[in-house]
Amino acid sequence: MSQNFYIVENAKQLGPYSFEELKTKGIQKDTLVWTEGLDNWTKAEHVSLIKDILKATPPPIPTILDEKSQKVPPIPNPIKEKYFGYVLASRKERFLATLIESLILLIPVLILFGFDYFNDDSLFDLSAIIGYAIFSAILGAIFYSNWSGNLGHKIMDLKVISSIDGSDQNKALKGAVREGIKSVFSNFIIPIIWLLWDDDRQNLYDKISKTIVVKKSKVAS
Repeated sequence: MSQNFYIVENAKQLGPYSFEELKTKGIQKDTLVWTEGLDNWTKAEHVSLIKDILKATPPPIPTILDEKSQKVPPIPNPIKEKYFGYVLASRKERFLATLIESLILLIPVLILFGFDYFNDDSLFDLSAIIGYAIFSAILGAIFYSNWSGNLGHKIMDLKVISSIDGSDQNKALKGAVREGIKSVFSNFIIPIIWLLWDDDRQNLYDKISKTIVVKKSKVAS
């Protein structure tokens, strides 16, 4: 097989390699590959010519490519590809957004539920949990329709997008569902601190609602 192949490792373009050389590179199923006949970089598992040589081994140390011989598509920007052109909100920004929202909403919570809501006996009462979840869902439906996020997100210049397709979560139902789940999970510790060790800075309610929190401005091209 005389066809030449290029691969991407550590955001660097390597190659060209013959088919026999490619066998020694230990490429994995998600390694980006380009060869003549492909319109753009494609994951190795989707390239029929090389499916049989995929290996679950570490990638080789990258080298610099001499690009003079062939015109190769530009290497995708890993940040833009993974988060749809946005930068993830930092853990500090998410904490501050939650704190700001909680302080602002404290007044209507006290009006609706009174100080008794914070008593040890009533804080984990099922009716109080359900009541606050409904209240949070209503606010989520209102705020997300306007800002793709809650009050804290708005003030911190953040927004919530889909982790599947990057679309703004600006539908009332989606906002209600996310904030309702978040309200229930806020009664426990692990679900609301999950982002401390999660690579995508998602809490468990983010994973359930398939959302991520990002800065409103996209990454510059």
